[in-house]
Amino acid sequence: MSSKSRQAVARTKDKWRDKIWYQILAPDYFDNKEIGKTPAGSPELLVGRTVQPTLYDLTGDFDRIHVKLRFKILEVAGQQAKTVFYGHEWSSDYLRGLVRRGTSRIDWIGPILTKDDYLMRISVIVFTTTRAKTSQEHAVRKAIEKVIRAHAKKHGFNELVTKVILGDLAAEVYEEVKKIIPIRQCEIRKSKVLKGPEEVKIRRARLRRGTPADKEA
Repeated sequence: MSSKSRQAVARTKDKWRDKIWYQILAPDYFDNKEIGKTPAGSPELLVGRTVQPTLYDLTGDFDRIHVKLRFKILEVAGQQAKTVFYGHEWSSDYLRGLVRRGTSRIDWIGPILTKDDYLMRISVIVFTTTRAKTSQEHAVRKAIEKVIRAHAKKHGFNELVTKVILGDLAAEVYEEVKKIIPIRQCEIRKSKVLKGPEEVKIRRARLRRGTPADKEA
């Protein structure tokens, strides 16, 4: 090995030696569970970084390994990186495996505003046991929207996110939708946080002034 190569290797080792490993924690509404570890030269470099564990990492339930979660690192205290929930998504491969011949897939996607002014976008998916008529699909979407918006109005962000991720909200949607048509499965397949309370407040002020608000992502 040449002298330059040895120097390059030494510099690389020094960089890794200078890094500190940080424990990444889920928010308190998920019991501050460890969801990963990461090295960094300084804590400031971690703030704003997105981590994507699975629901299995959070709950230990292997049946939920297909659910990908997104958390954003908000702050670092000591060697612990604290996060906020940013969204989740079910694996497309898993969802494709749920499709059955002679049945219907019904989707609903819409923005919701929580009790404490977090703007989110929620995507719900329903699989029926028989082929649905157009009128039934319309009724199912209306029922989904009714349940989702009622819960958003009633609950704050932390509680709503817990209900979304752990399946409680999907279970309530299921109970409402099965009154319209027999269904095999109902899941909240995706969520995304679009704006926090301060951004929502600014958006409202712009609308009052007649200034066009930014489009949601």
